[in-house]
Amino acid sequence: MNAWWSFESIKNRLGRFQFLLLLIVILAAVFYAGFQLSGQIVIWQKNQLNTQQQRLTGLYEELDQKIRQINYLTVEMEVEQNAAVQMKQELLGLKEESLQLRTELNFYQKVLAPELVADGLAIEQFDIESTNRINHYKFKFALVQTDTRKRNAKGYIKLNIVGIEDGQTRTLDLAKMSNLASEQLRFSFHYFQYFEGEFELKEGFIPEDIEIKVVQPKTKWQPYKSFNEKLEWPELSS
Repeated sequence: MNAWWSFESIKNRLGRFQFLLLLIVILAAVFYAGFQLSGQIVIWQKNQLNTQQQRLTGLYEELDQKIRQINYLTVEMEVEQNAAVQMKQELLGLKEESLQLRTELNFYQKVLAPELVADGLAIEQFDIESTNRINHYKFKFALVQTDTRKRNAKGYIKLNIVGIEDGQTRTLDLAKMSNLASEQLRFSFHYFQYFEGEFELKEGFIPEDIEIKVVQPKTKWQPYKSFNEKLEWPELSS
């Protein structure tokens, strides 16, 4: 016995013609539903394609904008580099001019104001070099008596280092930084005497000059004399 919903039962109940008509209607309904569904799928795909196309267009525009920005920054960086090179050249020129002016000033000071200069003394063989430690240096120079007819030269020196820190000019006590005792800053010689020491600079401090003051205090054998020497910080290899 066939179930009431089987093809054979429905065919026997409706008859061959009506059963065939029912099949045609069902197939037409299925075809129509499939057609509508495929149409919706095509519309959805078109919408997705438009969305992706718009997104791709936006990405192309953003990429073009980034390329323009990179080109602009590249040109700006080249201009700044050229300006930095020119500024460095100007700075070197100013340093050379400053050194020349200092040399001329020392000469005219000795000629026009000899009372301000310690007679017969000169600073020679001044040298600064870096060590194997970061920001650590050592210095050495000789104080020479150029007038051999004088008695022993006696006195003391003061050492300072001038530089830039946080955009401000600062003067530091180089003797203190080098842990030099007061006895190590005194001199008493007939021909020459060496001074040397080691020091460490703070990170961010840019040295510019070393200032050396030589003082001969007044005694029974010599009047008070002093002079200042400013030496430019050398270009050191890293």
